[in-house]
Amino acid sequence: MDPKEVVARYVLDKLKEPQVIGLGTGRTVKKLIEVMYSENLIKGKLFVASSIDTELEISRKGGTVVSLYSGVKPAIYVDSFDYVTPDKIMIKGGGAALLREKMLYYFSSSKIFIGEEQKMKDINIYPVPVEVVPVGVSYVVSLLKERGYEVKIRESNGKMGPIISDNGNIIIDVMVRRDSLCSFDKEVKSIPSVVETGVFCGKDYDVYLANENGRITIL
Repeated sequence: MDPKEVVARYVLDKLKEPQVIGLGTGRTVKKLIEVMYSENLIKGKLFVASSIDTELEISRKGGTVVSLYSGVKPAIYVDSFDYVTPDKIMIKGGGAALLREKMLYYFSSSKIFIGEEQKMKDINIYPVPVEVVPVGVSYVVSLLKERGYEVKIRESNGKMGPIISDNGNIIIDVMVRRDSLCSFDKEVKSIPSVVETGVFCGKDYDVYLANENGRITIL
């Protein structure tokens, strides 16, 4: 049993009434779109997406995509995550869409996050994506290394050079201790040329986890 499909089907009832839905990026969101399509929940709604990839996926299923430039606020935002701690801090940005994901999260009336149970990690150090404007990357990387962080510029397997976000910025990955995740989020955003981090500390969201046996855990 695919945990991604299990958790997608579990939250379907929450997506029947809202007419404007925000969607994140990644394989779990693609599975959600597939499940929504199979249940005729795509047509007749407006979707605001965190990436071009998700916009294309919705469009291929006959859905109507509204640009982020429109300022339309979703009634509900649904996304996945790379890691979630037992106390509900999330790390996102594996798909390099962290800025737009955090925007939609912030401006949505309600928000839920779905994923596989194995993504809940109780570890000491997490890789945190950080989006940086290109002209500042060398400065930011040097400064963070001076402060004792392990940092690397994320590179693609498909082309030479760094990963570029849909906003034209560069993604770096920083190893951060669990007990410093939220303070790091504030610290690094005080550095000029840093746009956003993939740390979600608000906890004003529900997290649904599914395993291969079909069990759902709610954080």
